[in-house]
Amino acid sequence: MKRSYIQRSNKPIRKRTKPRRGEPTPAEKTAIRLEVYERCEGRCELNLLPDCIKGVLPLDGPTPWDHWHLVHIHSKRLGGWGLDNLKGGCWKCHLIGVHERGMKINE
Repeated sequence: MKRSYIQRSNKPIRKRTKPRRGEPTPAEKTAIRLEVYERCEGRCELNLLPDCIKGVLPLDGPTPWDHWHLVHIHSKRLGGWGLDNLKGGCWKCHLIGVHERGMKINE
C-alpha cells in the first residue's frame, strides 16, 4: 500500500467569526451592493458580449443566472471594496466574459 506524504488533520474546518482585516462586514457588503445596484439602475455596466442582457435585472435570485452581479474591476486584494472598483453586470458578461473568456473590464 502506497503512503501519502501529506499529513491530514482530523480537526474540523472552522468558519471565520470576523471578516478579514480591511474587508467589510456582511451588513456593509449588502449596503455597498445596494448602492452599486442603484447607481447602475439594475443594468449591466460591463457590455462585454454582443448578447449582453440589456434590461433591468433583479437584485437577487435563486440561481446565478437570473439576477444582477456585483463585479470587481480589479481584484479585491488590489482594488478593495471601494465604489470606484465595483460595477454591476449581467451574468453573461460577468461569468462568461470575465471569468470564462478572461475579457478585461473597461474602467
